[in-house]
Amino acid sequence: MHYALVLLALGGLLTLHELGHLVAARLLGVRVPRFVFGFGPPLVSFRLWGTQYVVAAVPLGATAHLQGMNPHRADADEAAGFAARGPLLRILIILAGPLANYALALGVLFALYTSGTHVVVPLTVGTVQPGSEAARAQLLPGDRIVKVAEQPLRSWSEFVEKVGAAPGVPLELDVERGGDARSVVVRPRRDERGTGRIGVSQQYVYKAHSAGEALSHSFTHTGKVAAEGVALLNRMMRHGLESADAASPGALVRQESADAMASGTDALLRTLVAASVVLALLTLLPVPGLDGGRVVLLLVEAASGRRIPPRVETVAQTVGFLGIAVAVVLMATAEIRRALPARLGLEDSPAQDAGTGAGTNAPPDAGATGTADAGP
Repeated sequence: MHYALVLLALGGLLTLHELGHLVAARLLGVRVPRFVFGFGPPLVSFRLWGTQYVVAAVPLGATAHLQGMNPHRADADEAAGFAARGPLLRILIILAGPLANYALALGVLFALYTSGTHVVVPLTVGTVQPGSEAARAQLLPGDRIVKVAEQPLRSWSEFVEKVGAAPGVPLELDVERGGDARSVVVRPRRDERGTGRIGVSQQYVYKAHSAGEALSHSFTHTGKVAAEGVALLNRMMRHGLESADAASPGALVRQESADAMASGTDALLRTLVAASVVLALLTLLPVPGLDGGRVVLLLVEAASGRRIPPRVETVAQTVGFLGIAVAVVLMATAEIRRALPARLGLEDSPAQDAGTGAGTNAPPDAGATGTADAGP
């Protein structure tokens, strides 16, 4: 059931993406003769404002058929067609899809922050797992971690990375507790993936924000999600899909989903935010067949003043689609191979947090980088 809900959510995000293209095209005078929800045999069809809307049998994604989008069709050069618009207007239509996904993420976050949600307390310990290395070092909830091995910390994610990279190595932590400074030494334990853990999670508090604060936090939140998504893509390019960290775009949303399963509607909405931002990033990659690839071709056309030959555009898009298909299959295979051992009970699942308890401790902020999974 969980995976079915994930697929439906992904289909909804893809549909919103295509609706962004449709709305921008209509506003800029481009006809959209057909819009299909899902794929497969058509079930329902209706006409609205000059567009034929079709609901297909499989409700996953959507497709906006813009007039003139295919340069080989007879209507490609009609006045109301996509190709009849200048390159900059066509770029706006292409970018409207990713922008629709980003706007959804901002809207959901704005609603969460104004109604009240859990927000991070920077570099502050929220929970300490009993019997962990952090407990042995007498770290307490509310301790603020300032330095690791004499190196100042800028974020919890940096703390997680430093601890994760030092399994079995003594680390000196500079901690502030109630205004007093102290130092403790921890020796991260190696988990089943070889990553160092000390058994702490970050602290969160529940707070409702004013409209101005909510908007500012929403932009910051989506920026952090985007930065983490870019970092994941970068690791995927450098280390491949079989890396120990499972560096794939799905890794971010998978982590958010795990938090959401334990934390209710708030975290589910944050998972939706993460997926929407990641989808916008993926479609903006400068790869033929994606929105980013089309934008690159249009920028070349705008700079040269000459239209890209239809044959060149078709070849580029075809090669791009083939590359995307191969990448999707490889990523799906890596995700399945990662999930199967745990499902079959062949390996232990990662250690979990010691629980959030009551008071100021709360579920991790699913959009922030460096959220504590099982701690560092």
